[in-house]
Amino acid sequence: MRLASRLLPALALAACLAAPRAEAQIIPSIDVGVAGGVNFASLGDAAGLDFDGSTGYHIGAFADVSVLLFQARTGVYYLRAGDVQGEGEDGSISFVTVPVDFKLQTPTPILKGYVLVGPEFRFPLDGLDTFDTRSVNTVLNVGIGAGAGIPIVGPNGFLELRYAFDLTGIAADDAGTDQDVKVSLFMIRAGIGI
Repeated sequence: MRLASRLLPALALAACLAAPRAEAQIIPSIDVGVAGGVNFASLGDAAGLDFDGSTGYHIGAFADVSVLLFQARTGVYYLRAGDVQGEGEDGSISFVTVPVDFKLQTPTPILKGYVLVGPEFRFPLDGLDTFDTRSVNTVLNVGIGAGAGIPIVGPNGFLELRYAFDLTGIAADDAGTDQDVKVSLFMIRAGIGI
């Protein structure tokens, strides 16, 4: 009986502290921020952080919507793909990209691990002298990452490794060839909420 009388107030306090937290997890949260990183042509370059092997960079803004274990993130990025198939400066391609990532994340409050998958739409900008481009280049992103932040008050941030698999490619404008040039990239991206 004495144990129950001591345990009951502790359990009541724990329930009171947990109740607002459970309600906060059901209400969607929206975060906006900036992100950027480097692109690599191969996983070996990315794993060794070989910046000489880097094919470019990306920078932009994002918006996250989170509900429980699920999160959707979209954004607008400038992507400099760099040298494409050894074409030198003429082979550098820049895009405006719009990724739509769907994430499954761990239920931990401060540090969250996650996996992501989703489409990305690339709109070519410049450096396309040797390519007859389509209006939209479609890519499939897959990746893993970790995010950290103080719930409700922030700040928050993330670090992730992504692979952008080019589905449609860019049509080469060389006479007599119908081959597409694929711009698939490994990316290391970091972001911070503002």
